[in-house]
Amino acid sequence: MSFADNLVYIRQHYGVTQEALAEQLGVSRQTISKWEAGINFPETDKLLALCDIYHTNLDDLMRGSIRIADERDTEIYDEHMNRLSITTALAVAIIITGTGVLTTLDALGFPDNVSTVAMLSFLVVGVVTGIIAGLNHSEFKRRHAAIDPVYSDAVLDRFGRRFTLMIAAGVGIVLLGIIFMVGLAPEHGDVIDLGFASFDEDLIAGPFMFLLAIAVGLFVYAGLQKSKYNRSEITYIADGSSPKTPGPRVKTPEELKRDHIIGSLCGIIMILAVIVFLVGGFLPSFDQFAQGGMDKFEIKNFIKGLNGGFAVSWLAFPVGGLLCGVVAIIVSMVHKSSDEIIAEARKEDPWIKVATDSAASSAEQRVPNGPNDPHA
Repeated sequence: MSFADNLVYIRQHYGVTQEALAEQLGVSRQTISKWEAGINFPETDKLLALCDIYHTNLDDLMRGSIRIADERDTEIYDEHMNRLSITTALAVAIIITGTGVLTTLDALGFPDNVSTVAMLSFLVVGVVTGIIAGLNHSEFKRRHAAIDPVYSDAVLDRFGRRFTLMIAAGVGIVLLGIIFMVGLAPEHGDVIDLGFASFDEDLIAGPFMFLLAIAVGLFVYAGLQKSKYNRSEITYIADGSSPKTPGPRVKTPEELKRDHIIGSLCGIIMILAVIVFLVGGFLPSFDQFAQGGMDKFEIKNFIKGLNGGFAVSWLAFPVGGLLCGVVAIIVSMVHKSSDEIIAEARKEDPWIKVATDSAASSAEQRVPNGPNDPHA
């Protein structure tokens, strides 16, 4: 790390503003700003004063990589990420639950406006909860830019087992919902007759959506928890050396560019999927809509019943999701560095050996050139 990076790190770590540091050193805030931007460098007496204030040495400050252990980092980070995981998973589950409430109320014979208001209420609560979680996370990252959480191997191993159980439980819940729907589906007609009771077949869609909400919420929670622990893991390449202390995964500009490309292309694909869904759904019945013979509730029922082109156009969304996966694979393959390839290979096979340039040249020198070669 450069002097500028080290200065920013230790100032943020101790919670000192540029104005306060400038007052301690007897310089202006603009001078501190130029130091942190790498435009200017302090004089020797100021460097020594910085070393005394922040309890470091001159060599580490100028050319090393300062990392100050803070036991509170892991506690603060863990508490925030747990809260983020719960609120985000809850937001997604609430939105899906709203769809189940809509279907259930319709099947029970409630007026369309009541079921629609109920569904929109769940949607608003879920969206607001997700927005609050996202904004809080952005603010946390801004306020704790230099946070450095560290988890022990025992904690990581325990989460690895919990992660497997959470994913398996989510898949099991989805399968149970499917079995529930298939088992209660009527053979003839739209009414399910259990002997002691009978009800509309649309009523079974509600419980399935509730189970789906639980499963998807569990998937989201497990994924965010995994990202929480992944932040404390670093993959070390080349000579197989291990870090003295674990730290956050630092992305290169190439990786950030790759993530930006993938995100932008996936956004374009999903926007096109929505366009295909709407145009492909309404276009076959355009004449019927153009005559103004349907109100908003009839249009809603038209879409829910997969009438017109909606019977096929909904496929735009799963196809769009698959295309996003294809794009991610292609972009990652094109923009992946050799170091990342080596890291992934070592993750799959920890015993794999990768030849460095010096090792490769030494191997070439040992290749026998003929029967008289002393190495033959």
